[in-house]
Amino acid sequence: MRCNYIVVPAMACLWLPAYAAHAAAPVGIFEDHADVGTVLHAGSAEYDPAKRTYTVSGSGENMWFASDAFHFVWKKVSGDVTLTADISFIGSGGEAHRKAVLMIRQSLDADSPYADVARHGDGLTSLQARDEKGANTSEIQSVMKAPARVRIARRGDYFYIWVAGEGEELQFSGGSMRVPIDDPFYVGIGVCSHNKDAVEKAVFSNVDLTIGAPTEATPKLYSTLETVPLSGDRRVVYVTPGRLSAPFWTADGAALVFHRDGHIERIPATGGKPEAVETSAAGHEEQSLAGLPSDGFYNCLPHLSPDGRQIAFLSFSKDLAGIPEDKDVMLRVLSLKDGKVRVLAKFVGGKGTMDAPSWSPDSRRLAFVSYQWIP
Repeated sequence: MRCNYIVVPAMACLWLPAYAAHAAAPVGIFEDHADVGTVLHAGSAEYDPAKRTYTVSGSGENMWFASDAFHFVWKKVSGDVTLTADISFIGSGGEAHRKAVLMIRQSLDADSPYADVARHGDGLTSLQARDEKGANTSEIQSVMKAPARVRIARRGDYFYIWVAGEGEELQFSGGSMRVPIDDPFYVGIGVCSHNKDAVEKAVFSNVDLTIGAPTEATPKLYSTLETVPLSGDRRVVYVTPGRLSAPFWTADGAALVFHRDGHIERIPATGGKPEAVETSAAGHEEQSLAGLPSDGFYNCLPHLSPDGRQIAFLSFSKDLAGIPEDKDVMLRVLSLKDGKVRVLAKFVGGKGTMDAPSWSPDSRRLAFVSYQWIP
């Protein structure tokens, strides 16, 4: 191991590993930058004070599953935080899943808990998170592709994203993720090439970092209509202020129907504008199933898949009773073939989330409503 020797007056020489002598290299509003995880090509970061832009290059195989590899430009902070920036990639024809991110991260370990807004090379934009050290990453895909400006916000243990097209105002993108992160933590910007042999570059401009949440704002309720395939990647279909409830699929699987303010509306399953539906055309059958697992959770609202192979249900903390409203909950699926249970999604929900049978006709996806109270 290469070592550094530091002479301290009136003391013996101190032996330190080489990395202890690293001096911070401020980049704009951030304190330092470094590669996280294993990369073949060192990343870099440059700040142009005249243009107020950050150009970040990064290598790395991925930022997914249980570990990450990317270049990170960061600042250490505590408390609630909001980070906003315009993002654009340099060059075309790169990896479709190269990522430029706004990130909040517990540590610089490759398997650290984190949440980020990931803008992919093909335009896909997601809220991604690893909710505990070494866990697999999950995501909520935004309806908007290739937004020009994005925002991530931490409010307590919950993380939210906003998106905006060119020249538009930021709008809440829907959904949220709970990631317990202790103070202090790292907040910043980063780039991953999604190809260990390549280096990709992105420009972050009009970067704004705000510490603390609005103290005068009253929390506002949003409802997010989401779908999740059995593979587990959540997708926002529709987000709106107020309360939606009881989503279910049309018989052809092309649209979703839901309740709002005593009315019934329909929206394409791929997203779009809701339209009113005649009550007589929106009927569904309630299901009552026994045999849910007794495993330390309060399990409720079971729904049998159309193919009869699985049961979807909600799982709350054991100390809750009845169908609660706006609580931390897991959407889980029980296989009737082998009795195995797995988690498809974690969110804030309860009454209204999955009151109607929510399986798609092909038994491959589920629909649900999550709720967000955002100050």
